[in-house]
Amino acid sequence: MLAGRSILAVLLAAQCAMAVVKTLREPMDEYAAALQATHRECTAIYQVDFEARYTTQGNDLGMLPAQGVDTTVVSTDPEYANFADIMASNPDDYPAGEAIGANLIGEPKKNDVVAQAYAASQYSVTALTEVNTATPIGYQRDMIHIYHSVCVNFTNVGKRWVEIMAQSLQSDQQICVADWNRPNLAENPIQVACGNGELFVCRDSANSINADGSYADEMGIKFFCQDSCDDPYFEFYWRVVASQIRPYRNSNGRWEQGDGENWCGMRGGDDYPQSLLQPYPENYDAPAVFQKSVSGASSVFVSTLLAASLALIAAALY
Repeated sequence: MLAGRSILAVLLAAQCAMAVVKTLREPMDEYAAALQATHRECTAIYQVDFEARYTTQGNDLGMLPAQGVDTTVVSTDPEYANFADIMASNPDDYPAGEAIGANLIGEPKKNDVVAQAYAASQYSVTALTEVNTATPIGYQRDMIHIYHSVCVNFTNVGKRWVEIMAQSLQSDQQICVADWNRPNLAENPIQVACGNGELFVCRDSANSINADGSYADEMGIKFFCQDSCDDPYFEFYWRVVASQIRPYRNSNGRWEQGDGENWCGMRGGDDYPQSLLQPYPENYDAPAVFQKSVSGASSVFVSTLLAASLALIAAALY
């Protein structure tokens, strides 16, 4: 899987339009991470610069193409006004009247008959089956190593509110997120949140604070497993998006973001990668994924009951 993440990093770097996620440390195992000069707790380090072109719900700045869904916001859509500040400050990147987002239903490999047929046979989509290259609904896929983290630094934050989501490939695997690479201050404490299988957090960005007391324009977080980490390695998807509402500096030089809680309330909160899965058809006999274990005591009871039943049948016959 580490090789797969490297492939994705190369593909992202090869496409300048997708350069908002930069790999600062290629995914590695915990032994290689221990040999690094800094941030030995991180088996991978990324840098993300939020972009309106990667919006996921028409009211956010995203980090990767939202493959598998249509996020197009045209100039006649009421949501288009959400990006007025972005377009005004970046007219070269966002010409007036040009659509924001894109229709990426069927991507990647939309025209690849073999890839599409395989995805259909799994009642899935290529955004999930092309695990080494896909970015389903703007998520990235990574691996967490026990006692270590996947670390991400975000630029162009400016005290925006952010939505942090993650989903493990195991339904009950714990995933945690915490602020990373900044001091734990009384006025700006480290924030930690955990979930089992899925993680959803919507909060202010809690940026680092500059020497003059103003908020820096970046934020760092790390994904890890804190408790119930029976599996030393597990794969998961993660995505972070930011409010499109432009923050401003107050008279004290601090960043402020108005109505952040309202923005969180307008977010769907349920667009995890697995939401792209197609429902099973009627009368479909789904394969058994989980099997119930039988305890030793129960096994003895069942075996004894079966032996007694066989003895009664034999007595009746003879």
